[in-house]
Amino acid sequence: MQTILFLVTGFPPDVSGVSLFNWERAVWLSQQSSYRVVVVAPDWQTTDRQYAETPVNSNLIIETYPSKPWLPYKLTHVPKYSATSVIEERIAFHQPDLIVVTDAERLFLLSTWQLPGKTYARKQGIPFIAEYHTDLYNFSAAYPGWQWLRSIVRATKLTSHLYRQFDLTLCTSQAAELSCLEMGIKNVQTVPFLGVETASYSPNLRDRSVLNSWLSAKEMDNTVLLFLGRLGYEKRVDLLIEAFQRLSQKAIQFSLLIVGDGPNEVVTKLQAQAATIKNIHFTGFLLGEQKAKVLAACDIFCSPSPYETFGRTIVEAMASGLPIVTVASGAVAEYIQQGINGYLVPAEDATALAEMIEQIATQPQASVTQQALAGAQQFSIEQGCQQLADFYRKLIHSQSGSSTSIDSHDRIPTPQGS
Repeated sequence: MQTILFLVTGFPPDVSGVSLFNWERAVWLSQQSSYRVVVVAPDWQTTDRQYAETPVNSNLIIETYPSKPWLPYKLTHVPKYSATSVIEERIAFHQPDLIVVTDAERLFLLSTWQLPGKTYARKQGIPFIAEYHTDLYNFSAAYPGWQWLRSIVRATKLTSHLYRQFDLTLCTSQAAELSCLEMGIKNVQTVPFLGVETASYSPNLRDRSVLNSWLSAKEMDNTVLLFLGRLGYEKRVDLLIEAFQRLSQKAIQFSLLIVGDGPNEVVTKLQAQAATIKNIHFTGFLLGEQKAKVLAACDIFCSPSPYETFGRTIVEAMASGLPIVTVASGAVAEYIQQGINGYLVPAEDATALAEMIEQIATQPQASVTQQALAGAQQFSIEQGCQQLADFYRKLIHSQSGSSTSIDSHDRIPTPQGS
């Protein structure tokens, strides 16, 4: 049995897409007979940790390191500088056959300023790889006061230097791979490994009454728009609110549910922007069955974020039978086809967003939603994790010395329609 060790900053109780996937992947891989999985994750400065309702099986081990809120985005926890020795000790104890680091920037920058596991991997001759989940480079430009960090990273080529320490950088989409190449990151491989528990989402869950907690009786017949995700500046929910204000002047009656949470300064700013516009409702985070039911109960899913490297909530909405309107950039544009299984608008264009929403609301969408339902299945957690498990197996077997060589014929193709 081979041991895979994941060194992560995103993990429950954080509810970001990266964190949820890191948990779901760990569970799935540990249920396969050929893998023992160790996850080394933040302790969130508490000893009372609840990872998920799924019990930890004997092939899944969760270790924690001393953590702190990450200065640029305090809802994420990263290792303290002193945590490096703890992480190194846990790695040596578990003797992995493969070390995987997710979102290395958060592990290194304003955190450990080191790459734990690198020395062990080199001494033992095992693969040491990075997974590029989050477009932090572009995200940083959206956060007031942190543009300087992006400038420093660009001027010093810090990202390129950081990722050169790994044998390989794994991306989940062509858009993510392109972003890496533009930053000078070499030896990049794309494997469409991210997935969603698509079986948990279905249009059959539609029950309008679940919206009673937020919508007034008058609004129950409105066309209900839904945003679901982190309320970070980079998600551009402000653009959706601006588009909704334009829609409020139309004959069609709309309501907008904003499901999610984020830094206080972001949420406060969005709530202030929405304060004078009727029929906008902030719900906070919704999870599990409640989230799935709210998705199915709404009418149109809206995602104005231009920086998605996957688009987890978009796939969840597709599996829920909602027509999707999103931005023609990032990984989403690889699987959303205009007018076929969803709709794409230019980035940073509230007018185009409003016009597209109005068009969707006034035209039949059965064909589009059926195509979206079928397309969502290519992003099931089972399919994504199986592709990843196959890739890990090839990677471990191909390792020679301190370098990793993956031939072009070993590349795993992206899904149909990408």
